[in-house]
Amino acid sequence: MDGVSKADPGVGGCPGRAGRGRGRVDEEHRGADGIALGTVLARRDLGLRPVVAAGDPAVTWAVSSELADPTPYLRGGELLLTAGSGLPADGAGVRAYVAALVETGVAALGFGVTPVHDAVPAALAEQCRLHGLPLFEVPRPTPFAAVVRAVAEALEEVRLRDLRRLGEAHRDMARAVSAPDPAERVLRVLASALDAWALVLEPDGSVAFSAPGAPDDPGPEAAELLGRLTAPAGPRSAKTRLAGDEVFWHTVGAPPREYGVLLVGRPEPLGLTDRAVLRTATALLDLVARTAPAPPPVPGALITALLLDGGPGGAAAPLLSELAGDPSADRYRVLRAAPAGTGRPAPPPLPTAVAGTLPDGTLRAVLADRGADAHRADLDGLALYGWTGAVGDPVPPGDLPGADRRAAALLDRARAAGAPLLWEEDTDPFAELLDPAAADALARRVLGPLAGRDDTARMLRRTLRAWLTRHGGWDRAAADLGVHRNSVRYRIGRIERELGVDLGDPEQRMRLWFALTRLPGG
Repeated sequence: MDGVSKADPGVGGCPGRAGRGRGRVDEEHRGADGIALGTVLARRDLGLRPVVAAGDPAVTWAVSSELADPTPYLRGGELLLTAGSGLPADGAGVRAYVAALVETGVAALGFGVTPVHDAVPAALAEQCRLHGLPLFEVPRPTPFAAVVRAVAEALEEVRLRDLRRLGEAHRDMARAVSAPDPAERVLRVLASALDAWALVLEPDGSVAFSAPGAPDDPGPEAAELLGRLTAPAGPRSAKTRLAGDEVFWHTVGAPPREYGVLLVGRPEPLGLTDRAVLRTATALLDLVARTAPAPPPVPGALITALLLDGGPGGAAAPLLSELAGDPSADRYRVLRAAPAGTGRPAPPPLPTAVAGTLPDGTLRAVLADRGADAHRADLDGLALYGWTGAVGDPVPPGDLPGADRRAAALLDRARAAGAPLLWEEDTDPFAELLDPAAADALARRVLGPLAGRDDTARMLRRTLRAWLTRHGGWDRAAADLGVHRNSVRYRIGRIERELGVDLGDPEQRMRLWFALTRLPGG
């Protein structure tokens, strides 16, 4: 097996053509986001003619340029179109031109014949052949725009296919979690979605469970790599080779209280959609592996109320570490969650027995502190079940009531933002000073008509949030919203008129940002 990488599974590339220079996109990324060059060459309506065949690279976009050196404006993976008006006339210049394209990672070169050149220059074809750069001729009747459009259409088909595949995988995993033997079922769904084999190793190296087709022995270096991954300061993921497969390793749980390591193997690298499926599966495996298999000895809701409302004491404190999922824990976090939509989804599985639901439907729980990565996985798992969650700061048992208040304030912000929040990432210095009800009332007063529940009010709030986030940048805010910049200008002007404020005033912008981030539902 090869060495360990601390990057996420699947990040990294295979050796490509000579050089990996400025902005080079690695082979795996190009394979994940691009389309095969052959897909474009096969379009009979374009009439493209291969001149230099050099494999079937992935194309991420198509651009045209007549610059003598277009590489400063390229990222890698592009299909570059040119009529050769800027092509150097001497052999050394052509050699440097092609070498720069290859160094930047251009996928292929399309040369348009006439009006500048009647045929593809022989020197260009020779250099492309020497460097392994695919070259094809674009006939005069075919505009470059038609080639760009063909690439865009093919990329959109790939994107829609990946979205469907991602949605189907998430749906199947959500069903697997609620079925008997959820961990094994999630693993089977993962293997099927990635067309790969998959297994989970215990920290001692034994196989906890596996999907059909997984090897019995992951290799002679497995024990050493497993030790590195499950060490407290070790990497959380790795990539190796095994019998022709690229194997992706990822811890399930947070050392030193790890629950195993997930292995996924297949010949091809993982693409972006594959990695999204893998992240979801890892979060779910972590969640179901830590779910208590039997009912707790004391009702969880009762213990939760004692701990969060009155503070631990007497016989409650010794029970806390056991019920919270880790007998060795000495610091804890409060989780608060609310339904993301208007319905009332079923409570999700949690890695603790200390959990209960408040009369307003809010879920709250005490979790043993397992580190930011593990709690981020908890929040991802809640989102799959239709809940928006917030996990507060780690505290000793006696400080849990205060931690609960901070988690409640953090949940208000999470619901306003429409996304889960974790204390380390999203600490609000004002949270402890503000009563949620008072903050809500103040937000509604500042926002006035923008605080309404109608579509227009929501649209104006979204526009204002995007505009403030982009520091008043019209173009960037318009791009975020998917509208024309003039629409953003019109809406901001309408907001100023309806609220009677000047958004050029930084104090007014500060007040409105405060209100937007504390209004439930944003």
